[in-house]
Amino acid sequence: MSGSTKTLIVSDLHLGNGGMYDIFAGGETLPSLLRRFAAPGHTVICNGDGVDFLMNEDPLELDEARAVAQAEQICQNPVTLRVLHAIGDVLHAGGEVVIRLGNHDIELALPGVQATLRAHLGQPETVSQRLQFQRGSEPALLDAGGARILITHGEQNDEWNKVDYPHLPGPGAPRSASAESFRYAAGSKLVKTIMNPLKRAYGLKLIDLIKPDFQGGVLTALAVSPKAVKEVFKGSTVDLLLQLRQSKQGPATFGPDDEDELGMAKALASVQLTSDEQETLASLLSDGEDQPESFAFDAETLSSLQLKLARAGLLAYAKAQRKLTGAEGQQFFAFAPDEADWNEAKRLAQKYSASAVVFGHTHAARFQQQDGLAYLNTGTWIRLISLPAPDASDEEWTNFLSLARKNPQLDPSKGPMVPILTRFTAAVIESLPSGGANLQLVEQLPSGELHVHAQGHIPSQGAKP
Repeated sequence: MSGSTKTLIVSDLHLGNGGMYDIFAGGETLPSLLRRFAAPGHTVICNGDGVDFLMNEDPLELDEARAVAQAEQICQNPVTLRVLHAIGDVLHAGGEVVIRLGNHDIELALPGVQATLRAHLGQPETVSQRLQFQRGSEPALLDAGGARILITHGEQNDEWNKVDYPHLPGPGAPRSASAESFRYAAGSKLVKTIMNPLKRAYGLKLIDLIKPDFQGGVLTALAVSPKAVKEVFKGSTVDLLLQLRQSKQGPATFGPDDEDELGMAKALASVQLTSDEQETLASLLSDGEDQPESFAFDAETLSSLQLKLARAGLLAYAKAQRKLTGAEGQQFFAFAPDEADWNEAKRLAQKYSASAVVFGHTHAARFQQQDGLAYLNTGTWIRLISLPAPDASDEEWTNFLSLARKNPQLDPSKGPMVPILTRFTAAVIESLPSGGANLQLVEQLPSGELHVHAQGHIPSQGAKP
């Protein structure tokens, strides 16, 4: 891929159909940002999870007719349509737009789905046909002023969300690929079989914001409403929680890893419940018939159980988003990547001879330049939770959990709720006349200003260090 004058990279928009599962939050902001790049020589790249096909309770089977119907519903949502029209404006002005697949929008690989999106760009066919779709089985490599920049959604190292590209049909697929042989990732199964029903039946929209840590979402739901989780797990392929009733050893005695396809055994093991807490959780999840008549919940045990579940469920999210404290608290995020993300960036940079890598997927905006490598994560365009610090007092976590329990729908009209934030971030790459490129982590502010949080110069491959 040849870099143009400026390239905008966004990811994890999660555009939806406007229904109860919709989580996209940038309806007023994103079209304005996209139109900044409506000019000849500019490029817009949507780096995975731009559209969310998991926001429904349809069967989790790859069926093109069903996927086209879902795409039509998404495109008819006025908020999504405004974004698509802004994409059309970029193409009409002579710019390029590339949509790369992520783990929530694998259906974009199908020709019928691609045609549906093109039909809603608000442009004649000669323009809409220039919209490009790319599979995520290999990273994109951008040449910007001689600088080599690698772009990938970032799920390739996530065991719960790896996409089964060898079996995913569509343009550019292996000959052996077919809808019948394709298998959805475990994370997608958790969304469809557990998280969506929890939102529909019990209004637990809170867990939507914990993506992509789905196991943490279930643990959080257990802390907020164990009854809801009990009802949703009925008839599910996952009955690991109910096994607590047959075991005094706790989750560590659950079956081998290959029987735990959704990862809940490991997630529960991380909570490190006491025997009393295990018994309390088992009783909360029981059907009632086999619960001892003499059993009564101990308030202190129940409170400690809920606190442990909430802390464990939100720990990964808290670690990823890293809320700052003190005078810098309003910034609410640190930008240095986790060691695992940085190591993966170094691995890919070495393998593909790149000087910079751009990820999405984790929903955590990041930037770091060190030892000749630049790493940037574009963040997300959904709402984000402002959490207590992982080492905050029990009182602070209890207050947070109380708000979550009183208003799990995150509806301001229903009273106080857990603190919610947005940070509409993206990457901007500008080729420089002198060679190399400038890489920026930017945020589109409500005022319309494009704020630069971090930036660095990426030298051309031929330049001396």
